[in-house]
Amino acid sequence: MNRQYLYLGKSYELGIRQNKNSLVELEDKIYIASSNEKFIKTYLESWYKQQARKVIVERVYKFSNFSGLKFNSINLSSATTRWGSCSSDKNLNFNWKLIMAPLEVIDYVVSHEIAHLAELNHSKDFWEKVRKMFPIYREYRTWLKRHGHKLAI
Repeated sequence: MNRQYLYLGKSYELGIRQNKNSLVELEDKIYIASSNEKFIKTYLESWYKQQARKVIVERVYKFSNFSGLKFNSINLSSATTRWGSCSSDKNLNFNWKLIMAPLEVIDYVVSHEIAHLAELNHSKDFWEKVRKMFPIYREYRTWLKRHGHKLAI
């Protein structure tokens, strides 16, 4: 079993290690507390979602505070066609698989959705808001278009 899994843009080999404290541990490898194929995916997905919640929520607060734009809620999704969305009720949704991408990609998606709190479109004003929050957004928007398909278990 020599599989690679991404976490914050870095590739980790999967390792098996029984641990009474946690089902998944990140060290030099991503260690799973089971060699049963059925459980590996379940444990990994659960761990990724926990990590995504921590990291994405932190980034949303950072960009929300920086921009002065307020939101109502943050949710994680398993959407198959979107990395993020913002409703007219100011609810933000993010695909949990973003946790596999580099942090700058997460920051791009978060700044994109935060900008939608002010502009529910992709107008010039919208992109200017994204640029003010995250000036190098174009590079990571391109990264996501080119590599987004690799963000999978």
